[in-house]
Order: sequence, then C-alpha cells, then structure tokens
Amino acid sequence: MKKVCLIAAVSVLSGCAVNPYLQPMVDGPSAKLRLASVPSNNNFVAVPSSESCISTDFKPGAHIATLGVKANLVRSLSRLDMPAYDEKLGDSHQNEVYIPAQKPFSFQFNGVGISGFTPGQTDSGGALYSWCRKIITFTPIENANYEALYDYIELPNGKETCGVKLFEIVEDAQREYKKVEV
Repeated sequence: MKKVCLIAAVSVLSGCAVNPYLQPMVDGPSAKLRLASVPSNNNFVAVPSSESCISTDFKPGAHIATLGVKANLVRSLSRLDMPAYDEKLGDSHQNEVYIPAQKPFSFQFNGVGISGFTPGQTDSGGALYSWCRKIITFTPIENANYEALYDYIELPNGKETCGVKLFEIVEDAQREYKKVEV
C-alpha cells in the first residue's frame, strides 16, 4: 500500500512540473518558436503577467525556457527539429518550444549579466548584476516556425542595450529556409 501511495504522489507532483510549452498546445492550434540569445549571459524566458507591461514576477507555469550557461545546469534544452538551426550559436543559447497560434501571444526575455565589480562586497563576490527585459507580443500562424533573437543593439549615442528581433522561418522557391523579420 505504501508503494502505491508513493507512486501516486510522485505522479501527481511530477505532473505539476511539466513545462506546457514542450508539447503541442492541448487547447487549440500551435506554432513553434525558437528562443535564441547571443550574449553569454543567462536569460530566463517567461509569459508576463500582462501583455503590455514588463514583469518582474510571473505566475506559476509561466516559465518557457532558460538560455545561457544556466541552461545546462537546469537541463532546460528543448529541440523540436525546426529548420534553420544556428550551429555556431550553441545549444545552451537556443531552445525550441510550442506556443499557442491564431491568437496574440506574449513572452518576455529576462537577461541578466555582470555589469561590473564592487571591491569589498561579499554577498555576491563583488559582482554587480544588471537586468535587461524585453517583451514581445505577436499572433503566430498555425504550424509556422518563428525565431526570437535576443541580442545587443547599438543606440544612436553609441551605447548598447538589449533588443529582440522576431523572425518567421520560411521555405523559399529553392526549398531552402530563410529567416524573414516580422
């Protein structure tokens, strides 16, 4: 009897931990989205609390993926055999997921990196961290392939900030795939 209770408890608890973006949507049509991050920082991607505001807290089940060095630690790597995979970018900086299609969908990159050091600080080893968050909302087409690329962009004053470009991955007349900015 104890074994049955233990198996039931493990089944229930592990079911709660399943990422809903790793399989096709159960409540409607799906599209595929490759999340890619060029900087070597860690990047946490989640569905924001609101489509119009950048969030710093997220509802349970809102986590989509982790990119960067930490992706290897949390085993957050997912491949759906999407076309136009960037071999040079590396596995820990790309993650492929299913997203709902035919209705607006929002997701938010939350990039964190070391921006400097403060000597004498012991709580973080003296590292100063900075966050750069970007939210994207679009209406995916059913069965389409997309890529969201988080990268640094140069501002008119010469400084850099984070930015995101969204691409649709389409097949051309020569049956080759290319990325077209949305």
